[in-house]
Amino acid sequence: MLAAVLVFGSAAVSAQSPPQADVSGWNVYRNETMGFETRYPGTWQVRPVKGTGPETVMLSETPQAGKPQLAVQFWVQRNINPNGLPVEQWYADQLRRMNAAPPPTTNTSIGGRSTVRMEHVGAFGRQFQFFTSLNKTDIFEITVKQPASHEQLDDTYRKLISTLRFIP
Repeated sequence: MLAAVLVFGSAAVSAQSPPQADVSGWNVYRNETMGFETRYPGTWQVRPVKGTGPETVMLSETPQAGKPQLAVQFWVQRNINPNGLPVEQWYADQLRRMNAAPPPTTNTSIGGRSTVRMEHVGAFGRQFQFFTSLNKTDIFEITVKQPASHEQLDDTYRKLISTLRFIP
């Protein structure tokens, strides 16, 4: 998963800021198998993604003509960190194994856990990825895409990610 994303390169990123708006009217999505819950706008829908890859679920708004659709994807990559490394070290090791130049990243926090945030711009727009440890061996990833012209993380994404919490 990480290898496919890093091929496109990346740009410098900045740290997240806390949400300013009230999200109390948003729905709650809880996934005990993946170990998290988050809030999302009532106009959005939840879509499990099937396939042979890692566990994944997508939350997205209902498509509207002439407007890019907002969507956020949550992934769990099981046993990808067998040595239980801190997420920053795991991420750096992944880059070394690919012989890739390390893209600029920001260390931040999601759900009270250390998180590596990466951003890159490619043919399909601007993509933000967040990597954090779900437990000792599993990595939790959040991926959002938006138009390349939108340099800052969309406010709806920022609010949604700020409400994420990990569950035992």
